[in-house]
Amino acid sequence: MKRIIFAAIALFCAFSLNAQAGSEKVRSITVDEAVILAADNNISLKRQRISLETLERRNKTSWNGVSPSASLSGSFTKPLDGIVTDMEAKQKYTYQMGASVSLSLTPSLYTSIRAASLQYESGKTSYEDAVRQIELNVRKLFYSLLYTKESMNLQRRNMETARIRYENNRDKYNRGQLSELDLLQSQYSYESLRPNIESAEIAYQNNIASFKQTLGLSQNEKIELSGSLSDAVPPESFSVNQTVEELPSIKKLKASIEQQENSLLATRFSAYGPSISASYSWGLGGNDSVEDFKQNQESHSLSLSLRIPLDGYLPWSNGANSIASQKATLQDLKLQLENERTSVQLNLQNSIKNILQKQSQMDLIDRNVELAQKTYDMTLTAYNHGSRDLLTLQSTADALLKAKTDRESKKFELISAVLDLENTLGLPFGTLGKEDK
Repeated sequence: MKRIIFAAIALFCAFSLNAQAGSEKVRSITVDEAVILAADNNISLKRQRISLETLERRNKTSWNGVSPSASLSGSFTKPLDGIVTDMEAKQKYTYQMGASVSLSLTPSLYTSIRAASLQYESGKTSYEDAVRQIELNVRKLFYSLLYTKESMNLQRRNMETARIRYENNRDKYNRGQLSELDLLQSQYSYESLRPNIESAEIAYQNNIASFKQTLGLSQNEKIELSGSLSDAVPPESFSVNQTVEELPSIKKLKASIEQQENSLLATRFSAYGPSISASYSWGLGGNDSVEDFKQNQESHSLSLSLRIPLDGYLPWSNGANSIASQKATLQDLKLQLENERTSVQLNLQNSIKNILQKQSQMDLIDRNVELAQKTYDMTLTAYNHGSRDLLTLQSTADALLKAKTDRESKKFELISAVLDLENTLGLPFGTLGKEDK
């Protein structure tokens, strides 16, 4: 009786789990949704956002160097009962009050404000670069998974064709129309495909797990990629309108040069620039005296000072050495910019040529697939009529599978090349050539 009860409970639990698994929803994710998820859940981006907010706050308050310093002071003294001096005996209490305002102006104030602005702009650029890099990686990984999935589907269809062929050959063998050797060959051709497909499926599931981790999704959540490689393939013609000066790498070096120029100016101000200081003080003091009630004394003072450093005029001084070092760094950055202009032009030309070559190859690959499909169909017809052997048919089937797989591989390579070009140009991903469609 207990065994029956346990068996019933086990069946009920298994049924419940199967029903729950069957009702579990599969989340469909497009490439744009994947990019948004990765950007929202990336820890590195969250940290960079905090750093960017700090730079923004510092930029907004960088003018506080011109804010004057102010202070208040006060004191009150009352003798206690006990041993007191003759003076203290004549006074019930004494008090003092004071206030001061000071202001200091230096040429470096301008460079500090400028430095805060440049650092904030540089921080925004770095954050945008990090966002673009994450988007680039996610898009490439997404299309890589689509390619792997399509390749697996081709292998499954090829295995299904081999299975049908094996079953047909088994029927022919049972009717005495086929030799046992041909039957065994068709069985081997079918069953030998299974291990490769199983290995590919395991690798695909592992890649999906890594992809979900990148997006910040739970590993228990089932996802499905929505899209195809064909939809992401760019048109046959597109135009690149960006000038070299508009490229992100050039802009980044220009920003570095601007920061270095500001740093050099700050060093010069420190070595040569005068500084002015001004302060005003007010004081009030008095006492409650027995002889003369409430003796009050008020005071005012104003001071101005000018400081002119001479350190920079000495060629062996730290100031002079710092200026020379800053000049050398600035000159090196300008040489880097000149070299980058030449390199980026060459890289752009090579990238565009590479994309155009891949696009021209797509037409040839499509014709190869058509030719392989026609050859396979004709060989299959001949095999069914007994004029071609199984080995010839299997060779044409392998050639057809390879042609289709190569086509999907070329699509992925073309998409990746376009994404890299868009990243180099600083264009929004997926927009290159859209105006030409």
